Amino acid sequence: MSLDMNSLPNDVKELKKIIIFQNNKLIDQKQKEVEYQEELRLQRLKESEHLDQIERLKIQLFGRRTEKWSQIEKDQGILFNEIESSVQEDSPEPEEESLFTPVKSHTRKKTGRKPFPDYFPRITILHDIPESEKTCSCGHGLTRIGEESSEKLDIIPAKIQVEVHVRPKYACKKCEGTSDETLPVVKIAPVYNQIAEKSMLSSGFLAYTITQKFADALPFYRQVGILKRSGVEISRSTLSNTAIQVFEKLSPMIEDMRKELFKSKYLQIDETVLQVLNEEGKLNTSKSYMWVIRGLIREKPVVLYHYEPSRSAKFLEDWIGDFGKLSETLSTQCLTPHGSLYGSRFRDYSNGRL
Repeated sequence: MSLDMNSLPNDVKELKKIIIFQNNKLIDQKQKEVEYQEELRLQRLKESEHLDQIERLKIQLFGRRTEKWSQIEKDQGILFNEIESSVQEDSPEPEEESLFTPVKSHTRKKTGRKPFPDYFPRITILHDIPESEKTCSCGHGLTRIGEESSEKLDIIPAKIQVEVHVRPKYACKKCEGTSDETLPVVKIAPVYNQIAEKSMLSSGFLAYTITQKFADALPFYRQVGILKRSGVEISRSTLSNTAIQVFEKLSPMIEDMRKELFKSKYLQIDETVLQVLNEEGKLNTSKSYMWVIRGLIREKPVVLYHYEPSRSAKFLEDWIGDFGKLSETLSTQCLTPHGSLYGSRFRDYSNGRL
């Protein structure tokens, strides 16, 4: 009801009643608004929970296998649905014709903890009771009747040491070498052979770092950090340069391995993409390829790697030569044109694995 000046009474008491009435009405409206907002919040919260439940069910039914619930997750979910589960158990559903045929279960070998290899050295650590407890209450000493033992694997971090190579010098103090001028005045053992000349790193150290990089996928910059924690300051460039020297010294072995590889009845060839930084004539984002060629000699694999800036298989003509004519099969997972190198002896195993 709208009010104006003419409709208002002149009596003060009546005016107070109107004010009180309007104030109470306003309070009621605010209270209803608060209740409405709270009800709306709860409704939206419930709607959000329903949407989340729908998404979880979609993932369970149509998601990837790794995103579907495992049996353990299903069992754990029952912990939060005890009431629903108990109701379902008390009121079983009517039996329906089964769509599955039961099959005989198989027996799986029980897997346990594998023992540690026998060639690992064993260090016995004795955990004994005090001498004061080795006397019985009757006064006689206790006799050892057995023991309980358990093995725990331990590891000793890499031991760093410095090899001091000493070459003694010899000279004659009597004649000071004047008796035979054709011989040197001072005699000393020749410089020992090193796989990396003038390097401060031993062959064992180089074998360790190169194995970590190429077999264990531990880059040189991480190895530098590991050595630095032990107080050894070696730069990344030093490790890289010595690795190149080792490759140059061992390059004749690659040719021997290549000849050994040709004794295999078949070769497997594959290439993988990689990026090479600061390569002359190529962008850093362009693709290069690392080729792997694998054979089997006396039941042991022989694997060689070869880098090419492109995916072209032309290098195979020179690198493998007439192997395709002599061997039984040349298999590859790479480009189809490879087959043209060796005609009908080529077999393309697409998406195969070495």
